[in-house]
Amino acid sequence: MDTYIFELETESGYQAEIAISGNVNLYGLAEHIIDTVGFDFDHAFGFYDNLKNPYSSGIRYTLFSDMGEGDEQDRSVQKTLIEEVFEAGSKMLFLFDYGDDWLFSLVCKSIEPGATKRKVRKVLSERGTPPVQYPDYEDE
Repeated sequence: MDTYIFELETESGYQAEIAISGNVNLYGLAEHIIDTVGFDFDHAFGFYDNLKNPYSSGIRYTLFSDMGEGDEQDRSVQKTLIEEVFEAGSKMLFLFDYGDDWLFSLVCKSIEPGATKRKVRKVLSERGTPPVQYPDYEDE
């Protein structure tokens, strides 16, 4: 099975290069992204083709679609595989937590032919400090 190499970047400048098997669904990719930045996987999310404004995207894959709460144009993250959406050079915006709007730029850097039948899911490199999902705010 092919391995997809993604570059992930947060608004705060944190970057990571991650690898994941192409036959994993977008829900699994979302889990991998959230694990990479160290967040709790506790909110709804989606993948969007509009890199500047996810809410005006033409193509979008959302958890809401799988919950039966999405718009008609929303597509499933659980029924859609990475290999059905991405090719080398593809870019999407990953939005996590529609209240806090955590935005992650996602670029498919390359696709490596599969050398194994085992599923791949790993962090290849990281630069910078990942954002903090729930910062401790002290009252002043």
